[in-house]
Amino acid sequence: MKTKFVLCFLVVSVTAVCFSSCNRQSKSVASNTTVFNKPDPPVWVLNDDDVELGTDDFFTFDIQPDYSSLNETVYTDPSKQMYVENSNFKDSVSIKYNGNKAIVNCDKDAACTVKTDGANVTIKTTKDVACTLTGKSESGSLKILGNNKVRVNLNGVNLKSANGPAINSQSSNICFIVTDAASTLCDDSTYAEPSDDEKQKGCICSNGYLAISGKAPLKVIAKGANAIHSSEAIFVRRGSNLDIDSRAGSAIKAKNKVMVEGGLININSTGHGGHGIAAKQKVEIAGGRTTIISNAGAGKDGKNSRGIKSDSIVAITGGIVRIKESSIGGKGIRANKFLAKNCIIDVLTFGEDDKITGSKNRGIKGADEIRIDSSRVRVRTENGWNEGLSTHRKVLINNSLVELKTRDDAISAGDPETADIEINNSHVFAYSGMDAIDSNGTLHIDGGVIFVIAQTHLCRGFDCDQKEFKIGPNATIVSLGEITSPPTASLLEHPACLVTHSINDAEFCLSTTGSNDNIVSYQKPKFRYSDANYKVLLSVPQFKQNVSYDFCRRATISNPKHTFHGLSIGGTADNKVVVAKHTFNKNYNDYSLPTPPRPPKNGMLNRTGAMAATPAGATAGTPGAAAAPTEPQASTKTTKKGSKSKPQNNAAPVNAPDNAQERAQTGV
Repeated sequence: MKTKFVLCFLVVSVTAVCFSSCNRQSKSVASNTTVFNKPDPPVWVLNDDDVELGTDDFFTFDIQPDYSSLNETVYTDPSKQMYVENSNFKDSVSIKYNGNKAIVNCDKDAACTVKTDGANVTIKTTKDVACTLTGKSESGSLKILGNNKVRVNLNGVNLKSANGPAINSQSSNICFIVTDAASTLCDDSTYAEPSDDEKQKGCICSNGYLAISGKAPLKVIAKGANAIHSSEAIFVRRGSNLDIDSRAGSAIKAKNKVMVEGGLININSTGHGGHGIAAKQKVEIAGGRTTIISNAGAGKDGKNSRGIKSDSIVAITGGIVRIKESSIGGKGIRANKFLAKNCIIDVLTFGEDDKITGSKNRGIKGADEIRIDSSRVRVRTENGWNEGLSTHRKVLINNSLVELKTRDDAISAGDPETADIEINNSHVFAYSGMDAIDSNGTLHIDGGVIFVIAQTHLCRGFDCDQKEFKIGPNATIVSLGEITSPPTASLLEHPACLVTHSINDAEFCLSTTGSNDNIVSYQKPKFRYSDANYKVLLSVPQFKQNVSYDFCRRATISNPKHTFHGLSIGGTADNKVVVAKHTFNKNYNDYSLPTPPRPPKNGMLNRTGAMAATPAGATAGTPGAAAAPTEPQASTKTTKKGSKSKPQNNAAPVNAPDNAQERAQTGV
């Protein structure tokens, strides 16, 4: 794969730690602390000099928990109240858990009272207090009462509650969780009845802001409620290392906002109706690496699982986010507005639609807006009638690589009054079971390479309901499907053509007459219908009026400038098999190419369409019966500087059998 990934993480030393409650080794996030805070360079950069525009593993990539080392710089900033070093804790308490009891030591003049019930410790304070936890207990917990700041240092503690949260801060002020050494926290599957107005909503829960930091791994196992919960907001600092096993509610949930500054986060979510990361107002991820594996089954109380969910905004402005959502009716990401910038996002969904709640399976759903800037986004939706990027109103893609494979529309904007899809200077590949790009309003494309495939009968490569469809001067457009919406001819800034092409041809090349240039060529994908023809919409910046072009059944392509999932742009076209010549005499041109004849009952056709003798021992009309072709064995398989190119995923094989042979072997 030639697409370049520019990693922003600075290399520093890595410390590996292992804790007994997890049967695998987790590596800590290595970090340097500096006294400045500068923006990271982007983790991905669109490079127009790349030969391969897409990713080689798009059709096969999987998402699993990733515990490999992550190197980041931890910044300090005196103005940020969520940084623990900016708070002064004069009172300190140390708690050592030992089985069914806890040993508590307080400062002599500490303004707090301590109550112990076996290994359950309750601290009531009137000043900011710092607590250090060590030891191990299968029936212990920590509860903090009051309205002051709290710092909880986890120094190798292994704490399991027997009747509720492991750490419960009822303070309305900030609670800092700092992991100094590998620690594990676990709640119980049933919670005791809370007293008064006490809130018990997670294994770690805070009535106020919750700020998580530290240099060592923290394992959180949630059996009865959310894993980490705040009634206000949650902040995860760079350098953090969270491994969350959420079996009841959501893994990370805040009433207002979740802000992930960075760090290494692995989430396994299996609680019915729970989410990986959720907040009402906003979820923002600005760096680090977040991996969410969700298999929460069917919905609960009318709610279905989402990898990341916000009732308002999900903004991923840096780092790497990978989501595998297998829940029924689940969505990888769900928000009213989804924003991605300077990041890498992979989403896989495997769940069926939920027939009870009516929730549709989606890759990324932004009800009002989806905006992707300078990012690499890949979405595969494997089951259910699911869409890749789905919104009612606006999709905007700028300077990005977007790869989509879906059973329903790959990109969809559904509201007839406000829908608009706009793509600028981006590489977009959409392989769809329905319409590839579907706008019920307008569609604007300016710059980049857009290669879309609609596999199914009566589905469109582009569908914009006969409304405004503008193609700008710098865009290369290739759309394959049984039908497609035509561009608005008056808005075309260079010619476009719609070609009716035989489904029996495995390859196609467009070249200038009298030249061996390759303007654009491709290998035909598999379609889910067997009609004789399909439509190819082509619009390339090199197209000019009053110029003759060769429409070729095949050619040998060498040294292409770009390749993109079976599409080749530029380079040299030799051994051209020309089936038609056309001169563009207007901006929008509509042509039909000759259809290769079908094979007769008692013989096969060779590649020139002439009768071929049946070899001895072979049965006419079956694979292997055709004689050697009389024309050159040319193909649109591309090579660069004489080297062999690897086959593209889901593209027809080079020298694929024609006509009946192809139908017999591929099912097309």
